[in-house]
Amino acid sequence: MLQGMGAFRKFFATGRYLALRLSLLAIFLSSAGLLLLLSGDLIYSSFSHTLRPWHTHTIANEFKAKDASSQYTFQDYLAQEDKLFAEVDQLKARAFNLELDSRLSRYSPAGSPLVSGFDRDWNRSFVMKAAPERAVALLVHGLSDSPYSMRATALALVNDGVTVYGLRLPGHGSIPAGLDQVRYEDWSAAVSIAVRDIVTSHAGTPFFAVGYSTGAALLLKYSADAVLSGQLEKLPRILFLYSPALGVTPLARFANLQRLVTRFGVLQKARWSNVDLEIDPFKYQSFAKNAAAQLSELLPTLYEALAQIQKRGLSDKLPVIISFQSVVDQTIVAADLLEKLYAIIDNPRSELVMFGLNRTSGLETFLNFSPQALLDVYKNLGSHNFRLSIVKNASLDSLEVVERTTPADSDQFSERDLHLAWPDDIFSLSHVAIPFPPDDPVNGYAALQDGKPRLNLGSLQLRGERGVLMISAADQLRLRSNPFYSYMIGKIVDTINADIAAKPH
Repeated sequence: MLQGMGAFRKFFATGRYLALRLSLLAIFLSSAGLLLLLSGDLIYSSFSHTLRPWHTHTIANEFKAKDASSQYTFQDYLAQEDKLFAEVDQLKARAFNLELDSRLSRYSPAGSPLVSGFDRDWNRSFVMKAAPERAVALLVHGLSDSPYSMRATALALVNDGVTVYGLRLPGHGSIPAGLDQVRYEDWSAAVSIAVRDIVTSHAGTPFFAVGYSTGAALLLKYSADAVLSGQLEKLPRILFLYSPALGVTPLARFANLQRLVTRFGVLQKARWSNVDLEIDPFKYQSFAKNAAAQLSELLPTLYEALAQIQKRGLSDKLPVIISFQSVVDQTIVAADLLEKLYAIIDNPRSELVMFGLNRTSGLETFLNFSPQALLDVYKNLGSHNFRLSIVKNASLDSLEVVERTTPADSDQFSERDLHLAWPDDIFSLSHVAIPFPPDDPVNGYAALQDGKPRLNLGSLQLRGERGVLMISAADQLRLRSNPFYSYMIGKIVDTINADIAAKPH
């Protein structure tokens, strides 16, 4: 008996020692892996372009979440934004260098030649009042973008009698360094300030919201928090989401690992995923790793809020949600839109619109993508209380497209002709293309100026030797505007009008 107990104690001690050794080994391997990742990151970034003042300047006048007292208004936000852009103008005047920055630079004191003809600075927040006013909408742009990405939507809504608030998120529209210094809490606080002004200044007016990419995630987080706190009167009636950023690569959580070193003022290039010439007048070409890190911190808080809504049986309290998403998206993980959001939606008026691939027989051979992962996620949802619409080729030998719609909790579908077609040289949409019409002055592939094709960032199709142009081949190839924009904005306007007719106040 004693001998047996001794053997048991020896086995237990050995097992405990083995578990300790395995734990220590796991810690060592994890640490070694992170060290290797950090080392590789630091070495790779050392080959980036030279940092300019737009990457290193410490911004003094940007809004922070700590500024958002109960008395802080949207007008205060706009006044602080005035100071921010005065600061940027001063930086342009003293730091711009034609040889280092190029004459196309957005930071040229003479202004970017790509923005000729604009009546306002679309990098800034704006309020566009409709007369007469039938509704009000908040528009929130995406990561590294500016309110310009919501310009076409704003113009369409104002024309339909909707007063529009266009919010510039902190860290955006000014200099890329802003995204190196921002926190996601700053973004959330800015959204809350804008909504507070809308529900106060436009009390009783139907309220809607449109969010693009990270802006979509922020509007969802705001709405989820309002549902959980019982503040349903502060919710938009309908959320329209463009390429909603509900999933990012798992590596994004390590984006700020380099700060273990760069916080001491050395190897500052490592703070950037890429450093490039700033020639896009409304979107940063350089990307701060902190931007990805902040999105990766925001999303778990959104996931938790959505999980709590489902757990408490409050899914039907969410606004109607209508999303527009390309099946091909290299910026976010599209499947997470289904798994994280549409899996809990409980409203047959909500809808997910997916833009498929151009599958005409001439292009099919060159495609290296399968939507199977998305289809598997959709099938795993089982019953679903939302509509699914897919914009697809009418047939494999036709560029014409149809909308195939499956109603909530049904496997039957209907089709309607959209009287639109794929351009024969476009094989898919992209994450960045969704909010821009083909005639967009900066990003459109069919923009005109004085009746002639306008040379812009969306229409470049130049060929020659590589390494000559300041715009990479990959950036030229990526579609920057949406051939089906008229369908999308038409659906938004029609949905708003139907909602107002059903519930005027």
